[in-house]
Amino acid sequence: MPADRQLLQQVATKVVSDDAVVEHLGTGGFASTFKVTSGERVYALKVVDSAQSEVERTARELDALQRVEHANVVGYQGTGVVSHDGNEYRWLAMDYIEGRTLGRILADGATFDLPRAVEVVRQAISGAAALWAVGTAHRDLSPNNILLTPADEVVIVDLGMARHLDDRTITVLPTPGTPGWMSPEQVSLNPTHGDWRSDQYVLGLIAYRLITGVDPFTCRSIFEAWRAPAEQTPRPARDLNPLVPATLSDLLAKMLSRQPHRRYLQPAVLRAELEQIAASLVVPEHSLDTAPQFLLAVGTKKNYATEDFLKSLDPDGVVVEAQVRGRIGEFVGPDAPLDCHQSIDPFSYLSRSPMPVRPSFYRMIPYGAGAPITGFADDAARRAFCSSVLEYQLQWAVKTVMAPYFYASSGELTWIEESLRCAAVTDELLQERAAEREGELEPIWTTVAVAASWLSQEQTRDELMTALTSQPIETLHLLVHTQQSSSAPLSDVGTLKGLADLIAVMREAGVPVVLGRRSSEGLLGLALGYAGWTVGVSGVQQNMTPHPEAEASGGPGYDRIYVPQLLTAVTTPTYRQFVDVAPERVGLDTPYAHELLAENPTLETLTTEQRILLLQHNLTAMRCQARKLAGSPPASRVSHMREWVHAAQGTFGVLPTVAGPGESAAFLDAWSSVL
Repeated sequence: MPADRQLLQQVATKVVSDDAVVEHLGTGGFASTFKVTSGERVYALKVVDSAQSEVERTARELDALQRVEHANVVGYQGTGVVSHDGNEYRWLAMDYIEGRTLGRILADGATFDLPRAVEVVRQAISGAAALWAVGTAHRDLSPNNILLTPADEVVIVDLGMARHLDDRTITVLPTPGTPGWMSPEQVSLNPTHGDWRSDQYVLGLIAYRLITGVDPFTCRSIFEAWRAPAEQTPRPARDLNPLVPATLSDLLAKMLSRQPHRRYLQPAVLRAELEQIAASLVVPEHSLDTAPQFLLAVGTKKNYATEDFLKSLDPDGVVVEAQVRGRIGEFVGPDAPLDCHQSIDPFSYLSRSPMPVRPSFYRMIPYGAGAPITGFADDAARRAFCSSVLEYQLQWAVKTVMAPYFYASSGELTWIEESLRCAAVTDELLQERAAEREGELEPIWTTVAVAASWLSQEQTRDELMTALTSQPIETLHLLVHTQQSSSAPLSDVGTLKGLADLIAVMREAGVPVVLGRRSSEGLLGLALGYAGWTVGVSGVQQNMTPHPEAEASGGPGYDRIYVPQLLTAVTTPTYRQFVDVAPERVGLDTPYAHELLAENPTLETLTTEQRILLLQHNLTAMRCQARKLAGSPPASRVSHMREWVHAAQGTFGVLPTVAGPGESAAFLDAWSSVL
């Protein structure tokens, strides 16, 4: 129950002079604070509600303020007691600070560039260190208790929770601070008061929020926020903001250690390291983190690809699969309707397969007519193969070359290494061609196709990333094959965390990564920092096609409709069930969906033309979400994705349970854990 503001304002008028103007600033659980203007003097006056029994808390605040004088801590002016209607009220006069709380600034959507964020953190730690130096811990250092002036000067306020570190008389509070902005020891099964190391942890959380643009914890309720410090560990700051230096990311990780003794044990050392980082911080004019790109994979179901639709979709690039053959020229080359990245997926992993199981389209291209590749006999054989793949692509005047690649199943490290060798050879061939014609060198994608097990298990993931960082790579094109339904979002936590780990490592290596042929978890990839996401028009093209020698996986090829509010595509019968229950929660706001539903409201027995509309809707809806992510600052994309995931979880909660393949909401929990 909050303090009685009207009553306390009456009390305040008794404290100030008759000519003073009293303006309300804010009311909390035990007191109200007012701005007092008396002639040329302006100050802040806090009046404690005696009914809230917080006299002891006010005494602690007074004691803390009297012992600290620092530019980043609100200044003390005086205190006293006043009687009103037979009750005594404690008041506290402090400097009036013109500014807004950091909490309000963040709630209004403000973002901080890296130098500004570090400077705010530096001042906050400097002010807190002044408290620590006199043996006082604040114990409630939330963004709402940090003021930021128009000149970006930081002032710590509301020391009501502060206590002298030698004080052992205060009863342990069940929630000693602000939920979401407390240390693990303050919310443990046996919560403690916390000391200056607890303040350090919370300052680390605030620094994390400013520097990454992302809340340190994923919480859907006050209780989850209260428990979060004891149950969640924020991801490394550098994973979320590529501009963060490794030294700063490591400093934040140390401040956010679960155990107090693993944090900085000397305030002077913490301040010195942060000062050194601030002094050396130079943000490059351009970063590896470019706007994430939405790339269209054009495959067998290509009759949707009219010029008008392609222009309206406006993809950042097209990846035309070799099987398109006769129509490649419609998407690649100087006469193509889209001036963007243009490349051809050579499907060279099929070279590992015996002739009888190779698709007919593959047998007809130069490098598909030979014997199965079980490894190259020598460098000359590898060079000849790479040359044939390269020539096939260059005849279409591609803007980006895709190096030959081979699918690596569990444990097949040699095929990952072979893909990397072929990329190196292709790069050499391109340089030779450029030198001969004195032309520009086409960009090259190094493609690696792996089973999900390479990412889900730490040991194999380390082997994969050791291989990927063994040589220079211009752009990495990553294809991942899973055993789940290809049109359903990836829901394996291990694989998803592997994808997050991989992007962090490749970012450190300076290599942009394109996530190829994935379903809607490509959006998750863009939020995590992938440079691009390719998605096609069918389930097969939304997932890494299984090696022909492997057993086929996945469910039947149902018609599926993409629902942005659910972050996934569901079968058309399931969509009708959802619409019957909550139409406002599963709206489809694209012209193609409107036209489709006008023609066939029940989505039954779709004609060819209606299937084209369905595919156009799916691509347009995903493109729209990808564009929203691309338009956000890098440090904000994870926050946006978290909001979408939470909203989707809420939407699934009001919809009927479905049993179709890949139609459950389980993937959202997996995504949330990765975010």
